[in-house]
Amino acid sequence: MTAPRRTEGPSSWTAETLRTEEWLLPATPEAGAPTGEAGAPTPEAGAPTGDAPAERAHAGLWHGTGFVVLRGLDLAGLTDQECVELCARTVARVCAPAGLRLQRSAHELLTAATAPAVPRTPGPGTPAPPDGDAQTLLPHMDRGEGPRPPRLLALLCVRPAPEGGESLLASGPALRDRLAAERPEALRELSQDFRFGRGADFDRVRPVFDLDGPILRVHYNRYWIARGQEETGTPFSPARHSALQAMEALLQDPAMVVTLPLRRGDLLLVDNSSVLHGRTPFRNGGAPGTQRCYARVWAD
Repeated sequence: MTAPRRTEGPSSWTAETLRTEEWLLPATPEAGAPTGEAGAPTPEAGAPTGDAPAERAHAGLWHGTGFVVLRGLDLAGLTDQECVELCARTVARVCAPAGLRLQRSAHELLTAATAPAVPRTPGPGTPAPPDGDAQTLLPHMDRGEGPRPPRLLALLCVRPAPEGGESLLASGPALRDRLAAERPEALRELSQDFRFGRGADFDRVRPVFDLDGPILRVHYNRYWIARGQEETGTPFSPARHSALQAMEALLQDPAMVVTLPLRRGDLLLVDNSSVLHGRTPFRNGGAPGTQRCYARVWAD
């Protein structure tokens, strides 16, 4: 039996190979000024002014690592809802060259007390209690609210949690390569169709790893895969269950997952078909207005 071929390119990275300068970009020229902080980018000599941050973000998303962080958006004096609108305007600039359009959602402002149920492992998630969330949210793709998953996920850090809540990121191509090398039988299973979601609006069928020539698209959300299979009324086969467990194990391997603390004003942009995202447990402070808060925008 032929071994699965490897994927190649800058979108296949691990915690060891990923370099800060590949994903951390200044949101404005001023935000990129030297600060003495390790890993902080500085403006390149002769760099274009205009909308250079959006152009560089576009390049990183679709021709680079599959995610970028725009550091230093000015949120001073903005309400939480105004931060959502700033996030949407910034994303629109980044998406324009790719022809993507914003998808507005009823849940664009994520706080500890109001975040909707999210997929966790194992089993379905529940809304986070006001004092935080003690569970790790393993890397996954966002399912969105339309007929297909959004191509782009944007998360603007309005307020980080006082403790924990760091973002987790994993490269879909690197996960596939690791499975190809160590668990080819699991990769073959994950390259077959799975049902995602439940009901007419989310009855989507696609492989976890969909390799079409040089293009790899990754569709992984364990909770919604489980919900979709539940709808069929039959359990996973042993081979399918083992393949999903192999994927889950990789998503708990520090060698495959990057832990990324975001600060206020950081905008994380993720290619939702290439990079999986999650977060670590977090705890909020007791003072009003200090709870973890993120603005979320999708585009497709």
